[in-house]
Amino acid sequence: MTASAAVEGGPASVTERAFPALDGARALAATAVLLHHVAFWTGHYTPDLTGRIFSRLDIGVAIFFVLSGFLLSRPLFLAACEGRPGPRTAAYLWRRALRILPAYWLTVVAALLLLPQNDGAGPADWLRHLTLTQVYGTGHLREGLSHTWSLSTEVAFYLVLPVAGAGLVRLARHRPDRPAGVLLALALAALGGFAFLAWHWAARPFPSSGMDLWLPSYAGWFAAGMALAVLSVSDPAWRPVRLAAELGASLPTCWAAAGALFWIANSPVAGPMGLLEPTAAQAVLKSALYLAVAFLLVLPLVFGTPGHGWARRALASRAGHFLGELSYGLFLIHVVVLAGGFAVLDLVQFTGSVFWVGLAVWLLSTALAAALYVLVERPLRRWRTVVPESRVPGSPASSDEATAVTAASASS
Repeated sequence: MTASAAVEGGPASVTERAFPALDGARALAATAVLLHHVAFWTGHYTPDLTGRIFSRLDIGVAIFFVLSGFLLSRPLFLAACEGRPGPRTAAYLWRRALRILPAYWLTVVAALLLLPQNDGAGPADWLRHLTLTQVYGTGHLREGLSHTWSLSTEVAFYLVLPVAGAGLVRLARHRPDRPAGVLLALALAALGGFAFLAWHWAARPFPSSGMDLWLPSYAGWFAAGMALAVLSVSDPAWRPVRLAAELGASLPTCWAAAGALFWIANSPVAGPMGLLEPTAAQAVLKSALYLAVAFLLVLPLVFGTPGHGWARRALASRAGHFLGELSYGLFLIHVVVLAGGFAVLDLVQFTGSVFWVGLAVWLLSTALAAALYVLVERPLRRWRTVVPESRVPGSPASSDEATAVTAASASS
């Protein structure tokens, strides 16, 4: 069977398949990240189970990176599988920049100008944040913008993808519908990322570099999404695809396994809470657990029958789609709202109700995200075709199905 044949677990062909539940998944991941930060600011990273769960809601980072790896690379692998070229790299980069930068720049301006905690921000702070280079070195993340480290990492992935994608397509040129070499390369990339992370925490070769926030430390999360993309366009009769389809058909099984692994990630074996430094082993184990959890959460949304089961229906509903559209703005603005609220109301950090503060921050951030979407993000879509999409072989997709929603970590 070719890549355009029907895929098990859904009625649509590979080419025609859509993944509507991923919109709702983005919204849930963004909400998890918001609660992660609210719990930090209100002092709820407590030693009990609830506190540990709050401290591990940065799992949203892994979910977002897996989604980005899947959605941005899938059209590339699909084009290779069907023997047609992909879009121009210039068009891909233009659309990524148009999707990410305007809303992000507005957030940077708001944080640096409006938050009193940033009164001392100088030209170097502006330059680093506007160019998304704030992770290259320590101590550069300003108040309200500490979570944007993951956007820097995401953008680094955007820049690497054209080169990496071209190499992976070449690996698959003999059997593009059964690209075992691509899956092997992605597995090696994940292992390399774990090795890089272990090297950083064990040897600390450059203590002031911020290497734990760089792209190599998260290569496995992006690679997991790319592996899902490869499987989703490959021959349905290929054994790895059949296994993925069989497992993905059972959302309860996948999510129960993800829950069990997340439970392990909440234990001290995966490292301390908050801003305390982990050992190399703890950092690698936590990263591997997050990868597995995110992969298992997304797998049934890719291979399961769309609309089958209440969870898929809820995530793919109009509300799920709407909140998914707002999730990038919610990610951008929620820490600014949180920091600004504490400053304006003269609240003491590490005190307060995680529920009421979280509800207030979510409501206000969602309203601001809606305004950002209506006034900035949606109107800019008309500029997507400014750079023509004439196709050349071996470049990644410019499809806008991937909203670059990224997440924050406990570093805020």
